[in-house]
Amino acid sequence: MRYLLVLFLLIGTGIYANDMQLEAAIFNKVIMAITQKQSPKVYIYRSNEALQSYPGKLEIVARCKDADIVILSTLKALPEACKNKILFGTRYQHLYENRVIGAFFWQKGRPNILFYEQRLDFNHIKLDVSFNKYIEK
Repeated sequence: MRYLLVLFLLIGTGIYANDMQLEAAIFNKVIMAITQKQSPKVYIYRSNEALQSYPGKLEIVARCKDADIVILSTLKALPEACKNKILFGTRYQHLYENRVIGAFFWQKGRPNILFYEQRLDFNHIKLDVSFNKYIEK
């Protein structure tokens, strides 16, 4: 019985790690497309376990003023230094804020990416054509 419990725990941990790696890989691709840099500097406002565990080619910075882009897990009490940075959300609700150019979030167990064309244009961001299906006009 113990062996069965240990087996289930190991399988569950492996699946969770794979989801986090997938999420981090998607964030890497999106952030590199937004910033058009090989090693963009990313400030994570509050927390993002996937990016903190698997940063890939991203450089995670400790201060918002050093970042190329800010990944939001919440909009509450956003530091003043972050207000003029490119903001990218991790929840659909973040898109209600006009300064957020897009978001990557999970819905019904599937990853979703969404950008607003007008916000991209305002920030002078031109994404690769592979992202066209994620851009709302």
